[in-house]
Amino acid sequence: EYKSYLSGMAKYEELDSQERETNARCPHKLKILLIILLAVIIVIAIVLMALYIPDLNKTSIEKIVDRISAKKIKENSKFLSEKAHPAGSENDSKLADEIAIRWKDYGLNVSENTYEITLPRPTENSYVKTSSWEYLIKSDEESNIIPPFNAFSKNGKVSGLLVFANYGRVEDFAQLKLIKGLDLNGKIALCRYGKIFRGSKVQNAHQHGMLGMVLYSDPEDTGKGEVFPNGMWLPETGVERGNVKTVKGDLYTHLYPAYKGGYKASAEEYEEIAPKIPVLPIPYVKAKTLISSLEGSTAQKEWGNRNVGPSKEAVEINVENEDKIYDCRNILGVIEGNEEPDKWIIIGSHRDAWIYGASDPGSGMSITMELARSFGEEYKKGWKPRRTIIFASWDAEEPGIIGSYEFVEDHSTSLKHKAVAYLNLDTAVSKPQFLRIKATPNFNTLVYEEAKLVDSPDGDYKTLYDFWLQGMSTYKNNNFTRPPISTIGSGSDYTAFLNEIGISCIDFGYISDVITYPVYHTQYDNFEWMEKFGDPKFKYHRQLARLVARVLFSLSSDPVLKLSVENYVTKLLSLIDNLKSEIVKSGVDIDLTDLEDLCLSLQSVVLEHKVTKDDYLKSAVNSEDTLSLINEKEAFIDRQFIYGHGLPDRKSFRHLVFAPSSANTYAGSTFPGVMDALAEEDEELTKKQYGLLLSKIDALKCFIMTNNKNDFL
Repeated sequence: EYKSYLSGMAKYEELDSQERETNARCPHKLKILLIILLAVIIVIAIVLMALYIPDLNKTSIEKIVDRISAKKIKENSKFLSEKAHPAGSENDSKLADEIAIRWKDYGLNVSENTYEITLPRPTENSYVKTSSWEYLIKSDEESNIIPPFNAFSKNGKVSGLLVFANYGRVEDFAQLKLIKGLDLNGKIALCRYGKIFRGSKVQNAHQHGMLGMVLYSDPEDTGKGEVFPNGMWLPETGVERGNVKTVKGDLYTHLYPAYKGGYKASAEEYEEIAPKIPVLPIPYVKAKTLISSLEGSTAQKEWGNRNVGPSKEAVEINVENEDKIYDCRNILGVIEGNEEPDKWIIIGSHRDAWIYGASDPGSGMSITMELARSFGEEYKKGWKPRRTIIFASWDAEEPGIIGSYEFVEDHSTSLKHKAVAYLNLDTAVSKPQFLRIKATPNFNTLVYEEAKLVDSPDGDYKTLYDFWLQGMSTYKNNNFTRPPISTIGSGSDYTAFLNEIGISCIDFGYISDVITYPVYHTQYDNFEWMEKFGDPKFKYHRQLARLVARVLFSLSSDPVLKLSVENYVTKLLSLIDNLKSEIVKSGVDIDLTDLEDLCLSLQSVVLEHKVTKDDYLKSAVNSEDTLSLINEKEAFIDRQFIYGHGLPDRKSFRHLVFAPSSANTYAGSTFPGVMDALAEEDEELTKKQYGLLLSKIDALKCFIMTNNKNDFL
C-alpha cells in the first residue's frame, strides 16, 4: 500500500509539474497573441488612413490639385450643356442661379453684377435667295435652339452678283483685286468660315465696296471624315452662329457700364460702330448651289480651285433681326485673401452658349466650377490665400464679350488699383492635340514651371510641359527649346481686362491641327460629341484644371509674385526685328534707334530690379514694404502701356504693345498703333504712334526704377 501511495504521489507531482509549466507558458503565449493582434490593428489603421484620411503632410496646393476630379468635371459638362442657353434666355438665367447656389455650398462668398443690355434675335423674315433657289431662316420653338444668324449684322435687303472671297482675309481680297475685269464694288461676298474672326471678314468686304455677305462652313475645313454622330466632323446641314461686330461690349452703352436706366446710344451713334452690311450664315448643303453658280476665273489651289465669279444671276440677302433688352448676369464667387485682401486674382469663364456649348464654353466653365469646388473645400478646412481670389461666371460673351466688358467698365477704378492678374478659360478642350497658352510675357516663367509639375494627359509624355513642348514643335514644324506662348489678342473675356485697364492676362486651352474644332457654334457642339470625340475620359480637362490650379495658387498665395518683368523686356526686344521688317515692306521712313536704345536701357534697369528681388528671396529678414514694392512692379507692368485715348479708330483698345489685330481681332498684334499706321502707309500717323510707344516704354522704365510705392498709379 505504501509503495502504491508513493507511486501515486509521484504521478501527481509529475502532473502538477506539467500543469505549472503550462501555466507558466500561458502569459508568454498571450503576450505573443496580443502583439500579433496589435500589429494587425496598426496595419489596418495605416491602410484606412491611406484610403480615407487626407495626408496631413500634404501641402494645400497638393490637396487642391489631388481633389480635382475628371468625374466631377464631366458632371459639370453634362449639367452645363444639357439645354440650349444663349445669352438672355431663361435657361441661361437658370444656370446662373444654380452656379451661385453651388459656389455658396463650396464656401465662396457669392454676389451678382447685373446689367441691362441690348441683343438682337433673328426673325423668320431673313433669307438668302436667287430667282431659282432660297434659304429661309426658320425657328424651332420646341428645341429652344436659336435659328442660324449673325448677331449685329446690319438689317436690310441687298442684291448683287456673287463673288467667292475664300476666307475673307486681307490677302484674299488682295488676290481678288488682281483678277482683271473683276469689280468687287456692289457685289455680294461668299466666304467660308475660318482663319480669321467672322466680323473681320465683314469689315474687309465692306471696305472693298461689297453690299453683303453669305457665310458657310466648308467641308475642306470641317468635314474631313465621318460626320457626327458617327464621327467628329460637321454634317453638311450644320450652321455656325456668331456675332460680327468688331467693337466689344454692349454697343448701346459703348465705353460706359450698361446700368438699368442709364445712358443709351442714339441710333446714329450705334450705326457708327456697328457692322455696315447684311450678313447671313447658311449650311454647306445649301451653299453648294451658290458655289456651282459661280463663273469667271478659276481660283488658285489654296482656294479649292473654285471659280471666283461673279455669278450669272443676282443673289438677294434680307436680314431682319429684332433688338430686345435682356439682363446680363455675372456671378462672382470670392475667397478673401488673408494678408493682402485688396489684391485680386480673377479667374473667369463665360457661361452662355449659342446652343449647347459643351466645348464652347462648357469645357472652360466646367473646369472653373471644379476649381471653385476644390479651392473652396480647402478654404472651408482652414486654408486662406494671401490675396483674394475671385471666380467669375460671365454672361453674354458670345454676342460680343459683353458681360466681362460691362464688369470692367463698371469697376475700372477698383480693378486698376487692385487686380493683379486675370486667368481665362473658354473653349479650353475641343479635340485636344496640343496645349496652347496665350499670355502677356510676364506669365512665361510661371506657367513653364507649373506645367512641369503636372502629369501629361497623354501617356507618351511624362509631364504636361513635355506634352506641350513636343506637341507645339510638331504643330509649328519647329524644334522649340521651350513651348511658344501666343500673343494675346481678342475673342474672349480677357479682352477688356488687358485692353481697357492693362491687367496682365493668360488664356488656357488645347488646340488641334484642324482650322478649329468642326462643330464650333453649331447644335452638334453638345455633351454627346464631347463624350465621344472631344475628351471621352475628361482627362485633358482634368490635367488642364490642375495646371490652372497651380498657377492660380501661386499667384494668390506665394509672398513674392512669380510674374516676370524680365520676360516682358526680352519680348519687347524681340519685337523690334519684326517691326523693322514691316517698315521695310511699307516704305515708310522711320528710324528705330531710339526704341532700341530705350529697350536696352530698360533691360539694365530690370536687371537691377531682379537683383533686388533675388536678394529678398535669399534674406532671412524682410520688410512688408520691400515685398509690396517688388510685387507692384511685377503686377502692374501692363498698366504702363495704357493710352487713355486708345488706338486710332479703336478707342476701347488702349494697350500700345499688345492689341487685337485690326485685320483679325482673334489674333494678337504687337505695337498695334505703329503697325496699323504702317499698313495704311501713313507716315505722319506712324511717327505719332511711334512717339507714343516710346513714351510708354519710358514710363515703364521709370516705373521699375521708382522706390516709392505711391508713385505707381
